Amino acid sequence: MENKSLFIGVEHIGIKALEMEKAIRFYTEVLGFKFLNRIKPGEVELVFLELGGTVVELVEVVNGQKFEDGVVNHLAICVSDIIKAIDHLKDHQVELTASEPMSIGEGRYNFFFRGPSGEKLELYQV
Repeated sequence: MENKSLFIGVEHIGIKALEMEKAIRFYTEVLGFKFLNRIKPGEVELVFLELGGTVVELVEVVNGQKFEDGVVNHLAICVSDIIKAIDHLKDHQVELTASEPMSIGEGRYNFFFRGPSGEKLELYQV
């Protein structure tokens, strides 16, 4: 008997956005995501972006709703040169949470920063 998994992949990762247009500009212009589409199926607008085969869904926060970090703590973005990527973030006045990348062994490095809605993001270099 063949064992096939019912769960076959990740469709997208949702990130809440306080100011949708600002978030779209940040993810597309600063981080290089490709804009896919935007929909408003109900009260909130959803915007879908893609980078390297991964889809991120920006979820509009309406009426000043408050939110805290959920069980998904951050989104990690692979980079080929972490020093150049950090310089790129600095050039775009992105909020950095450290001054230098951290070595995590075996030639790997990471670096955390904040997105336009305060979301926690990570650069990851293998």
